[in-house]
Amino acid sequence: MKKILSGLFLVFLVAGCSKEALQEISNQSSKEYSPPTVQFKIDDAVYSTKQGSFCWRNDNSAECLSLPSPTEIVEETKPIKVKGKETITLLMERQPSEHTLTIENSDFYAQELAINEEKQFKAPEIDGVYILKYYAIWEKDTSGTSGDSSYVFKIEVK
Repeated sequence: MKKILSGLFLVFLVAGCSKEALQEISNQSSKEYSPPTVQFKIDDAVYSTKQGSFCWRNDNSAECLSLPSPTEIVEETKPIKVKGKETITLLMERQPSEHTLTIENSDFYAQELAINEEKQFKAPEIDGVYILKYYAIWEKDTSGTSGDSSYVFKIEVK
């Protein structure tokens, strides 16, 4: 009887772990294995991106995390309102060796956007909600870390 009660307690304990609790566990990974932070700036306001899948490594080991699709990551996120053709600037603590920016609308039409030397790009001209996925690769630097990561954010052109 004691074994049955212990087993049921364990099942309820595991089942009770919420999505937020599991996310918190994954957020507690070592800073050594965290990719650089990426934000975006519109006018004078700075906004955070959502972390996408990544693989980050040092000389001895690596940590890789596979997350849901960009659409799922920002599903419940309110879009940042922007004007058509407004300039958006990417801000990051470490410059990547390679990067791409892909934009997708609700019709799942996706295209790559050009990023200029100042890490800027233009919002679409047509009204709508857009999901942007920034993907970057970092070569090993003086800290001995390298890797790749994706970041996601959502805008609404009005």
